[in-house]
Amino acid sequence: MNKQTQLSAVGRVMACLDRIEEIDPSIRAWEFLDREAALNAAAQTDRIHAGKPLHGWIVGVKDNHDTCDMPTSYGSPIYRGHRPASDCAVVSRLRANGAVVLGKTVSTEFAAWPPSRTRNPRNPDHTPGGSSSGSAAAVASGMVPVALGTQTLGSVIRPASYCGVVGFKPSFGRISRVGIRPLADSLDTVGVFATSVPECAHVYGILADHAAMTEPAAAGDRPPPLAFCQGPAWARADADAREAMVDYVKALRGRGLMIDEIELPAEFASLPEAAKLIHDFEMRHGFLTEYIHHADKLSEQFRQGFEHASRISISDYEQAVELGEACREKLAGVLAGRTVLSLAATGEAPQGHASTGDPAMNSFWTLLHAPCITLPKLHGKLGLPIGLQIVAPRFADQHLLRVATWLEQL
Repeated sequence: MNKQTQLSAVGRVMACLDRIEEIDPSIRAWEFLDREAALNAAAQTDRIHAGKPLHGWIVGVKDNHDTCDMPTSYGSPIYRGHRPASDCAVVSRLRANGAVVLGKTVSTEFAAWPPSRTRNPRNPDHTPGGSSSGSAAAVASGMVPVALGTQTLGSVIRPASYCGVVGFKPSFGRISRVGIRPLADSLDTVGVFATSVPECAHVYGILADHAAMTEPAAAGDRPPPLAFCQGPAWARADADAREAMVDYVKALRGRGLMIDEIELPAEFASLPEAAKLIHDFEMRHGFLTEYIHHADKLSEQFRQGFEHASRISISDYEQAVELGEACREKLAGVLAGRTVLSLAATGEAPQGHASTGDPAMNSFWTLLHAPCITLPKLHGKLGLPIGLQIVAPRFADQHLLRVATWLEQL
């Protein structure tokens, strides 16, 4: 029996709430939580959803996901107390399959800027990353076993790396975004945080309406074809992160694994900048109403980002989109059936809370619409986690999850 279903939903919710009461005052991962409502929802689930595939699963949901019974503020005071008329698609699927949505996790403002109030459970003096800061921190600190987030540049993989949990960003378009406030429509992707790959895979299968993952490869089975890829942002990574990644690949080779090295075509070098340009341009178009009517309630950092984006020309945006499309068409051929190993972040979680960190190790894969997952396999010079990012071609999500399970067990 899966460990998620060994207790009733009520018992699991009570355990989560007790843990939250104990440690969330110092982590601040939750935007909204109603203890009585959560227990009532769990009791209802035990009555009518026993036997459903997510019965007994307790999930935190990022505050940019609409929920009809909880406020959804999108991380902004403009929408404080806002009650959507209906649940977003993924919340509907969670509840219909027996999961309890425990509460709303903290998001940065509109899943963009500035950093949130959430602290990193591994070291509160360091950022938890963003924009899905609350979801990553809630899972990492044991307050909830699973949480949902969104990634537009690196907002699932990077906070998962910083907080030392598993983070999975599926292929673009694989999970419905209906009812989730857009940031950049051609990049936004729903992701899952959990403590293990099988948990991510199970929730993903429900959300994507995907057939259950076939039995994952065990560590003793024949290894999958793997390749190491530095990627276009390798030089931006910290020296200890690069060393940890190289040492990990050497260790795998020392166990007899054949690991190729992939050098991406020259045009891929511009993808991180192209992803950022697309992010900014589409963000500006999506938040014109807030800027025109509520500029006084926007943070200074969001206003500055909005105003910077207003200087991006349509031709520059179109060139960035076309570059992404051209590289996307080439990716499967470049990978040639191999699953990529790379860094999930430029290093350990940066000290301080002025920034959520650099998404450069993630943004180009996001623009390529590739599925990515990070495992807490590496560490930096301070002993904080650095994620191993594993990447496959678009729509090879099930294959990626099997490879990640194999590496997790290794």
